[in-house]
Amino acid sequence: MSRTEAFATKISPEIKQALDYVCQKLGLRKNFVVEAALREKIEDLLDTDDLRAAIGEGGTFRPWKTQRKSCVSIG
Repeated sequence: MSRTEAFATKISPEIKQALDYVCQKLGLRKNFVVEAALREKIEDLLDTDDLRAAIGEGGTFRPWKTQRKSCVSIG
């Protein structure tokens, strides 16, 4: 059995209304929808951070034509 913890936050009435509507219409639990949304957003934020770091480490930009030519000459 997985452990859970309580989490409370304030949201706008519009978001609460939309959550209520979606959950009622699709027969979903609010906890499920909120947790899924948080997981997806956290993953997006981490991906964005990784991309920023990769761009920062990259130094220079190589246009696709240049990159493709170097790949073709290897193979």
